[in-house]
Amino acid sequence: MTRIDKYWKRSAAGLLAALMLMAGGRGMNFESFAMTSKTPFMEEAALQSPGTLVINDGQAAVQASQDILTPVQIGTDAGQAQAAAQTGQGAASGGTAQVMAFGAVSTPVTDSSSLFGAGRLTMYANHDTNAQSLSVIIETGQGGLILVDGGWRANAEFLLNQIKQKGGHVQAWLLTHPDTDHIGALADILYNHSTEITIDGIYYSFHEDSWYAEHDANVASMVAYTKGAFANVAPEVLHGDIVSGQVIEAGPAKIQVLNQAYKMTSDVTNNSSVAYLVSLNGTNVVFLGDLAKAGGAQLMADHDLGALDCDIVQLAHHGQNGVDFEVYKALRPSIALWPTPQWLWDNDNGGGAGSGPWATMETKNWMVRLGVKTSYCVKDGDQVIE
Repeated sequence: MTRIDKYWKRSAAGLLAALMLMAGGRGMNFESFAMTSKTPFMEEAALQSPGTLVINDGQAAVQASQDILTPVQIGTDAGQAQAAAQTGQGAASGGTAQVMAFGAVSTPVTDSSSLFGAGRLTMYANHDTNAQSLSVIIETGQGGLILVDGGWRANAEFLLNQIKQKGGHVQAWLLTHPDTDHIGALADILYNHSTEITIDGIYYSFHEDSWYAEHDANVASMVAYTKGAFANVAPEVLHGDIVSGQVIEAGPAKIQVLNQAYKMTSDVTNNSSVAYLVSLNGTNVVFLGDLAKAGGAQLMADHDLGALDCDIVQLAHHGQNGVDFEVYKALRPSIALWPTPQWLWDNDNGGGAGSGPWATMETKNWMVRLGVKTSYCVKDGDQVIE
């Protein structure tokens, strides 16, 4: 894929195109839905929507009537904002973390004809159930891998095979937050296959156990399960003390931690998501995990997101009810990554397109307003960007 000229990313885009509607009628069973198409959908294809086009930047965000994305809950509510960056431990070398200002992390362009040079980014569909997940592997082009989350426990075998096929050497495994659709696969791999691959570092920011126990028993259970899995790797592999601004080296790639886990009074688990910047071949990708509105507002208050020079953004909370429009506006990406299955893309709770409570359409609308012309979505199967 040809590198997108950053001039166009900076240009004002006043597109008032209609939004895309994928044909509905899909039920929410848990059978595999994965497709094989690798082609991103393009804004030029005239997006269509059965609902109202949102064109007012000041319009209040649509609130979903439920904060669930399948019969398995993804997030909950409660907490308070946490202090921002501080110098600490957790660098890949095991020494004092290198902390840098936002905008100071970049990588040289070694191949101007592609986004990632000799590397590539793959965002995986859920091949085992119909549920939402976030699972990304970035190949650095020099034999190392960067993992982002990984999906459910049910996805562990598939993910393990993908890692092995790509050389089996994970230089950095980045965890956004401890929901099972994000970290379940890693935990299962560590319990059952920890000696089959090499992991240099696992990076995460968890709150104290008592906090999870107070706010979400299911997440507390997942945290305990994952910490049990951590016992199967050497202590120096674990970096649970990451700090905002910290830089992690992964071969030719650089990773910057954008925040420690926040404590918020709403959407507590989702708002505890850690966001990361991954830079490779001069292309900057921002992963937001499931960060919700309060967490996104805090991230914007803490840092100048425009300084990140974002080319690609992973849409928060699977493309619905995540961070607000202003976060995406500050990032100003050229490409959007949608970890969004078909039923969620269609806002289909079993009654056809538009029948669900999810705010996916609003996020589609925002991408149109920002002039994001290229989107990759796992509704179309595994998405490969080179």
